[in-house]
Amino acid sequence: MNKKVEKKNSYDATEDLAIKKVVYKKDKTQYFLLAILIILFGLTFFSCLYYIGDYYKEKYDYDKNAENIAINNKKINALITNNGAIDFKVIDDNATEEKITLESLSSVSITTNNTSKSNGKLIFNVKYDIEENTFPYNLVSKTDSPLLVRFAYSLDNENWTYVNNVISTNNSNITPLMGNYFDISGLKNSLSVKTNYELTSSPGKTEKIYWKSETVITPNNNLKDNELKANFYVEYIDNK
Repeated sequence: MNKKVEKKNSYDATEDLAIKKVVYKKDKTQYFLLAILIILFGLTFFSCLYYIGDYYKEKYDYDKNAENIAINNKKINALITNNGAIDFKVIDDNATEEKITLESLSSVSITTNNTSKSNGKLIFNVKYDIEENTFPYNLVSKTDSPLLVRFAYSLDNENWTYVNNVISTNNSNITPLMGNYFDISGLKNSLSVKTNYELTSSPGKTEKIYWKSETVITPNNNLKDNELKANFYVEYIDNK
């Protein structure tokens, strides 16, 4: 007679627990390594940004608080720095001042690679955009206008040449007054200070030019709450 043999599955809880501990430890180690890799990647990325910033700061006077436009290709390395935001309102604290001058500065640097067989060049526009202007409009330009502006350029940031040519807007032209000032009282438009200006440098050389605007405001009690919001900047033109 055949006897039924009943097989019993042996279950070792201790062994199963040990396996789970090994798997858990392995997963924990993988997560730990992944976290380290993420941290290292983040540090490397921010270090790269820091050193790039330092490079431009040393070579091109890179301003972290300004708008910086880098142009890099096989022939040139260039940097445009704009720091020309203007926001002024006549209030009690400044209404009695005789004259207030607000300066805005932009710069353009270009370096042509040593291997280039010809000069490198950068083409750009210089603009003064008036976004808000509630000062009284003058039908005829006046030298004693409460709101005047003039523009200048320099190769060394010390000796300045003032722009004395007619400046165009979207729908008109503005003629310079005595002292190379332009009357912009009440004007809300975009002023084209220079159009298609070209800066060049020879192979291995760096050239730099500075541009500035001088906004002159003569406030008084009758001009309270009048305000000006404008932006002076260099606009890069892709000259491929």
